[in-house]
Parts: sequence; structure tokens; C-alpha cells
Amino acid sequence: MTEKTALYCRVSTEDQSLARQRQRTSEYATDRLGIEPAAIEVYTDKQTGTDTDRDGYRELIEAVEAGDVERVVASEVSRISRSVRDFAATVERIVDENEVGLHILDMGIDLDPDKRDPYTRAFLTVVATFAELEAEIKRDNTREGIAASRSQGKWHGRPPFGFDVGSEGFLVPNNDYETAIVVLDELDKGASKRELGRRTGIGRSAVRHIANNRERYVGDPFNSL
Repeated sequence: MTEKTALYCRVSTEDQSLARQRQRTSEYATDRLGIEPAAIEVYTDKQTGTDTDRDGYRELIEAVEAGDVERVVASEVSRISRSVRDFAATVERIVDENEVGLHILDMGIDLDPDKRDPYTRAFLTVVATFAELEAEIKRDNTREGIAASRSQGKWHGRPPFGFDVGSEGFLVPNNDYETAIVVLDELDKGASKRELGRRTGIGRSAVRHIANNRERYVGDPFNSL
């Protein structure tokens, strides 16, 4: 069987498009390397690059280790991984252990398994370090954004029982809110959580949540975060 040129493309979320990466890596393979389209295999992921627990990545490595791949092409180091450790391990598995070429387009780098260039390896490690740093900065910014929203009384994530999240990001009581008030009243009268869960049809876990967050329902529902 003819060995394939593998294109690896990754974006972080489902709503992002892989089209640009696919076009760029495909044109590189056909125009620069002279590879026939039939000899190209594309592996894709729509997941974070902070770890390698990705379906497309695993399939790529399996193909490499099976001897089905001659070279791997990616548009950027960060598309393969935003972790220095994972990127170094990937280079070792692809290039060193399986003698498969690795092309990183934005760096203009071609790691040839027959030519061990320590300077290129060192440069790639630096690039991977900045990719990891960028990912960490994004995570910090996200956490800070969530904290800022909550400090303003906005809700982040799945709303609690009895609430929806309004257009401005604040909790808004829905039709189940009155059920929560009834549950609290019945608990005060001595009803059991199991009994209330069965009677109201909302389940014991929802009753427990309401009981554990009483202030959200008996206080100001818009600000009790």
C-alpha cells in the first residue's frame, strides 16, 4: 500500500471552521510537494490543543505507527499541541520512532527523519513554549471574565433549578421557581426529600439542591449568586 501524506488540522471549538487549514495544508502537499490528491489523508479535530486526548490525533498516530504515513503536514505548531511536553512527545513518535517527516508550514520547517538538526528541534521547542503560554493566558482571561461576570451578578454555566439565564446574563425565575418555594415550605413542615422528589416529580437531587441553596430562593433571586 502506498504511504500517505497526512494533513492534520485542528480548531478549538465546534463553531470554528477547518476550511482554511485544510486548504493551506492541501495546497502545500499538492503544489509544493507534488503529492497526488489520492495520496492525501486528512485528520481533523475540533477540540482544545492543551492535551492529546483527541480522536483525530489518535487516528493520525495510529496510522503513523502502522506505517501508512510518509509525512505529516500541519499549518502551525499550536495545531498539533499547545503543550510543550505533548508536542515534544509527538515529534519523537512521528519523526524519531517511526521515521516519518513532519512539516510545519508557518515556520517553514521540514523535519526529515534522516537529518537530525538540533537547532531546528530547539527552535520548535521555543515555539511550542509560546503556544503553551498563549493557551494559559487565554485560560486565565476566561477565568477572569467569568469572575467579573459573577461579581456583577451574572450567571455562568447551567442555571439552577427554577431559573433561566436572561439575555443580559442574569438569573430570571421561570415556571419552576414556585415549585422550589413549595419544596422549601414542605421541608420546613418536616417532609422528606425523597417524598418531595416523588410528589413534585423533580427528583430528590433537585430537592437537595434547592434545600442547600435556600438563600437563592427566599432572598433576592437576581443577586443571590
